[in-house]
Amino acid sequence: MNVGIIGGGAWGKALATLVAGAGHQPRIGYRGARPTGFPGTPNLDALVQESDLVIVAVPSDSVVDAVDMASPDAASVFVFASRGMDARNGGWMSEYLVKNTPCRRVGALAGPGLASEVAGGRPTAMVVASPFDEVCRITQEALHSEHCRIYTSSDLRGVELAGAMVKTLAVAVGVAEGVNYGVGAKGVIITRGIAEASRLGAAIGAHPKTFWGLAGVGDLVSCASSDKHPNYAAGLTLARGGAISSRILEETRALLQLADNHGVELPLTKAVLGIATGEFGPKLAFDDLMRREARSE
Repeated sequence: MNVGIIGGGAWGKALATLVAGAGHQPRIGYRGARPTGFPGTPNLDALVQESDLVIVAVPSDSVVDAVDMASPDAASVFVFASRGMDARNGGWMSEYLVKNTPCRRVGALAGPGLASEVAGGRPTAMVVASPFDEVCRITQEALHSEHCRIYTSSDLRGVELAGAMVKTLAVAVGVAEGVNYGVGAKGVIITRGIAEASRLGAAIGAHPKTFWGLAGVGDLVSCASSDKHPNYAAGLTLARGGAISSRILEETRALLQLADNHGVELPLTKAVLGIATGEFGPKLAFDDLMRREARSE
């Protein structure tokens, strides 16, 4: 199988490693410097035409440009491994593809796969979600090996939302670590954060169990265990008085807008935005969360 991977960064090369390990032919589509270690091309249009499957692995704010340059057609199979929402308009990456190209066979890939560990051959597992069985089957075949288990799901929107929520919640875990609140605070953030995601997921028609699986709690636990994860590292930076990227801010705002549209409260997500914008300090934010009214779990 020929698998095109759009994105020559660490995550794109890690996915190429999985493809090769599964016995298939990866080819990386890139902009700028040519990535080493794998065949590559700057011609994304040609890459799409020559691939049985295309995996998008660029940062979320680069997805629109990548899709536009790739020009997928009705025969294309696209899977987004770029977790998060489209920071430009607060929409879903799969939604942009379907609305603006003839491509309909689309999916999303998420789970506890850190680029450095995947590239190093350490064991991991991920989930691919799509309303099309063919998309799940071909992605599973392209990536599944003795080093990586690929599970399938029909809950595309749930896996997309889980990936977006985990990125913001990882910031919260990093902040808690940065102010030395201990492992108990991390446990609270993980469980209550996933509960937030599950509530919002139910409101938009996703399956709540998706958030307690690989795309949700699995991914968040791995993020909370490694300062190599960019959003966890961003939380550490915030706790030390630094600033985080505009992309994280815009994605967090998009999640809160989505929740507001559906009448769902996301206190942890709101706290992350407040800390990031300087509305209040990390300790004050957590103090406010702890003072919330007691309730049943």
